[in-house]
Amino acid sequence: AEWDVLMTAVGGANTAGTKLKAKSGWNDYQGASGNGTDEYGFSALPGGDGYSDGSFSNVGSNGDWWSATEHSASVAYGRNLYYDFSNVNSYVFNKSYLWSVRCLQD
Repeated sequence: AEWDVLMTAVGGANTAGTKLKAKSGWNDYQGASGNGTDEYGFSALPGGDGYSDGSFSNVGSNGDWWSATEHSASVAYGRNLYYDFSNVNSYVFNKSYLWSVRCLQD
């Protein structure tokens, strides 16, 4: 639910990626910066994809974050951002992935 509130607050999922990404650290895409504007201080960084064996891939290209919502015993919802897209995507992923968590203060 918090992710949905965030997407609404920043103007929708179609442009949220650009507004939430950090101003540096993202790969370039066809000569254009993949960095964002960080308009809301979220400072999303591209930590890549983490796997249960401790390996990582796509560092610099995408960032993945868990939500607090389960889909099933082994799968949960998450959001991700890619260096070459301005949107934020919502997917279901296996819980064995090593992804980022964003904590909120009440």
